Amino acid sequence: MRLPRLWVAYDFTSMDSCLSVLDKIVAAHPDPGIIHEIGRPTLMNAVLEGFPIVREFRRRLSAGQLVVADFKGFDVPYSAEGQFYYRHGVGMITVMASAPDEAIDEAVAGAREARAAVAFDLMSHQSDAAKALRARALAGRGAQLVSCHTGWNEQAAGKQPDELLERVFAEIRGTDTQMVAMGGITPERVRRLRPYAKAGALFAVVAGAAITRADDPAAVTKRFLEEITALAA
Repeated sequence: MRLPRLWVAYDFTSMDSCLSVLDKIVAAHPDPGIIHEIGRPTLMNAVLEGFPIVREFRRRLSAGQLVVADFKGFDVPYSAEGQFYYRHGVGMITVMASAPDEAIDEAVAGAREARAAVAFDLMSHQSDAAKALRARALAGRGAQLVSCHTGWNEQAAGKQPDELLERVFAEIRGTDTQMVAMGGITPERVRRLRPYAKAGALFAVVAGAAITRADDPAAVTKRFLEEITALAA
């Protein structure tokens, strides 16, 4: 059984705060298997400040850790954005699953050409049933990763990704496409993901605020890693 990877999402408006948390986590957990995401708020604010956030992440992640640029592309996601992130050391980009099929095809082909990865984010206004059907369509178009994402606003309204994960799993089971569990995940909730991990359908478990807003981010990272390891039991 291949265990899912831990994926840490850094969503900050302050570059200093973002890099401070990254430094704490990497000092305690330099594991090359941990994925580090530059969240969309971080990317956007770095642009406004003229701050080289990708270069700073890449410099700190010297063990070859995978860096994700979460820019949530929609139109020309490779030719206008993705290819430039790939060239600067990003190993994965994100594109919205609701993008036109032509944009999906460009993103898949671009990632293949760059020998990199793209994850398609299912967050939208649609029902979970509709998102699951879109995941199946994406699998048919060559998508390797679909993110079952419950966003901050949805979480504030009490929504969790459980139902979406279950529905998407039913649609992509038997394909080469894997899921990314994203949104409101805590260490205690990781065990609920065991069926998907056992089936080889779970690529990564994403933790954002649960780690990055914790008093001790390194300690919570350790708890996540322990819970992920326990999925094999």
